[in-house]
Amino acid sequence: MTVFPYQINEVAQLYNRISRFKTSSPPPEKDLHEPQDIVNISAEAKKMQIHAEINKNKLERIKILNK
Repeated sequence: MTVFPYQINEVAQLYNRISRFKTSSPPPEKDLHEPQDIVNISAEAKKMQIHAEINKNKLERIKILNK
């Protein structure tokens, strides 16, 4: 890919314009306590997860006993 000098010049000018805007305005204040994502898992999904864990543990025990 060829990059021409005028393209570099255009990018440099754009960067200068953007950087002037950013320095002239104060940075936005961030909340000290960002909101946390809340995830609700249904009772059925919890049961399925528990069953999956139990099955995984059973398979691991079977593998250990067969060695």
